[in-house]
Amino acid sequence: MLAALSAEALDLLGVMLREHPQTIGQVVALTGRAQPNVSRSLQQLAAHGLVRLVRDGREVRPEPVVRSLTVDFATGTYEAQTVAASAA
Repeated sequence: MLAALSAEALDLLGVMLREHPQTIGQVVALTGRAQPNVSRSLQQLAAHGLVRLVRDGREVRPEPVVRSLTVDFATGTYEAQTVAASAA
């Protein structure tokens, strides 16, 4: 999972949590990154359960699932605080 948390991926997660973009195109515009790079990073984050990619017609809406992540390197475990849990 840590391999998926590059500086670019963390930036994407931050943008999604702050700005709530409705499409991948909006994420591209907000970050200034190339669309293929954004899509690839979002796919990696989705594969690890950190982001959900929701198809809405022809568009894909990226939704952050995790607001924060605590990693224990000694045990190799992690604990995620979900977006819904953080709103409570």
